[in-house]
Amino acid sequence: MGATKNIVRGVIFSTIYVLSTIVIPLFTFTVIFSIKGLPFQWEQQDFQNITFWITAFGLLISGLAFFTFSSPKHSIRRGVFALIQVIVNCLYLWSYKFSGAAEINFIIADFGFFTLNVQQMILTYMGIYFLTIVLKVYDIIDFTINREKIREKRMKK
Repeated sequence: MGATKNIVRGVIFSTIYVLSTIVIPLFTFTVIFSIKGLPFQWEQQDFQNITFWITAFGLLISGLAFFTFSSPKHSIRRGVFALIQVIVNCLYLWSYKFSGAAEINFIIADFGFFTLNVQQMILTYMGIYFLTIVLKVYDIIDFTINREKIREKRMKK
């Protein structure tokens, strides 16, 4: 029964990651790009680059989420997939920074222009992800060293 529960949990978390890393960002950028009257300086090629990288990394993150959350708790496999998932999350944020989605220029007629720049926020998130990477590496080391104790606890249940 534990394997079925893990698979269902993996599917649920994979679905959550599909919604949060692909569907919501694509919907947001599509709505913003298609609003008439908002003077964005995005071209069709910029929009296609943004949607490509969102989709590519979103699919990777969602697949890794399935394997991370369908693995048994305190297993080396779960730790490795969680570490890889965090690294891919960093690449996902990095793609936002370099695809042009982190800096949006608004031109307002008879007023001027302003730029919405969220690159510092993205870099802050990447710093947080770096700390998460350190914790995931510690988890893998801990799971490897305490492998026998973890197995004994599983057998008692």
